[in-house]
Amino acid sequence: MALPPATDDMSAPPLPADAPNSDSVGDYPTPPMAWLTVAILFLLYILSLTDRNIMALMVGPIKRDLGLSDLQISLLQGPAFAVLFCLCAIPLGMALDRYSRRVVLYLSVTLWSIAAASCGLAGSFAALAMARAGVGAGESGFGTGSYSIVGDSFPPHRVSLAMSVFIMGGVMGAGIVFLLGGPIVAAAMKAGPAIWPIFGLLQPWQQVFIMTGAPGILLALLVFVFREPPRRKSASASAGYGEAWAFLRLHKPLYVATFVGFGLAYAVTIGFQLWTPTYLARIHGWQPGQIGPVIGIAQIAAAAMIPVHGWIVDRLYRRGRRDAHLFWCMMTVAAAAPFGIAAFLVTSPWATVACYWCFMALILSTSSMGPATVQVVTPQHMRGRVSALYVLVSGLIAMAGGPAFIGIVTTLVMGDEMKVGYSLIASVICVALPAVILFALGRASMRRAQAALA
Repeated sequence: MALPPATDDMSAPPLPADAPNSDSVGDYPTPPMAWLTVAILFLLYILSLTDRNIMALMVGPIKRDLGLSDLQISLLQGPAFAVLFCLCAIPLGMALDRYSRRVVLYLSVTLWSIAAASCGLAGSFAALAMARAGVGAGESGFGTGSYSIVGDSFPPHRVSLAMSVFIMGGVMGAGIVFLLGGPIVAAAMKAGPAIWPIFGLLQPWQQVFIMTGAPGILLALLVFVFREPPRRKSASASAGYGEAWAFLRLHKPLYVATFVGFGLAYAVTIGFQLWTPTYLARIHGWQPGQIGPVIGIAQIAAAAMIPVHGWIVDRLYRRGRRDAHLFWCMMTVAAAAPFGIAAFLVTSPWATVACYWCFMALILSTSSMGPATVQVVTPQHMRGRVSALYVLVSGLIAMAGGPAFIGIVTTLVMGDEMKVGYSLIASVICVALPAVILFALGRASMRRAQAALA
């Protein structure tokens, strides 16, 4: 793929191919250890997205058994998960800058796995919302800690590719939910309710939650296989968020573009992931056993493009484009929008899936560039706290707003659940396109931030 040439709007000369930039290569783990770290976090990220998104394949049975509306389902998929996900990022960000990040990750994976399995014991909206909140709290520590560890394991000109590979695990996790979860859900529905020891009578959707959540309790131990990367400057015991806020204010356009712009892009992505299966079921009559493999393959194929985005951005960065992350996402999100709109205007479900893949393959550039941008422009001793603020803001926008936007528009504006496709189109126009504008406005500030760090 041809890369855009360097232009006079870049503030730094090109880096040699193996340049260490401003950090010594000796400060980083060896490449094998660094990539082992990414591999383990990649696997756990797949697990986290499985536990987070399996509900998307069971909307119908959950609505029927608990008597819920589309709006309540949206609250369970979005705000019930997102509120604690975002709020817990604040204390966890301080802990990550002060204490062992591996211990924080272990506790986080264990907590979300227990909570995910507990979703299978819920018998009401309130109980399911509480369990989903626990999943969000656990996944908050994992996401924030993983960004910090990956960012400290590679020099700046190699962070984008490494972060892209890590993030690919999460996006593939969403695809694996559909690819493998569809047949699992279909088999559970066919088998019907069952009596389990200790738990008693469980509906099929409750059984699925337990089967997919419980394995993480053991897999959490994998975080102790890799070594924690060294910190070149640690936060003091009294360090709070004042220092981080002061730094953000110095580069306000950059961090608005990063926190809000990427949050908006994620909101649309999550909305598409969670509601496209429902669209195919309602409009085209597809069943979970068919939706799962088809959407799963499309999602995984789109996720496979994420390292390509990371490779391109690293190439641009080495050639001197210090706003490469925002520049590339501005281009790809703008290119994705027509496919996102067309997906719900075409009459063939297979055309919908094809447009869905094109949309996701392009917009998923943002999935790794947000955290990569934070690591590249933030001094190392503040990365845990700034990453936590990034998770807080972008997470509230994306995970609370993305699924809820679709449900609110469908229920309160359209007043017809069969018009969910128009709600997805509205999310592209009203949410994704403003992200493109924010990326454009943040580019100059990103170049200035890079110059200040140099």
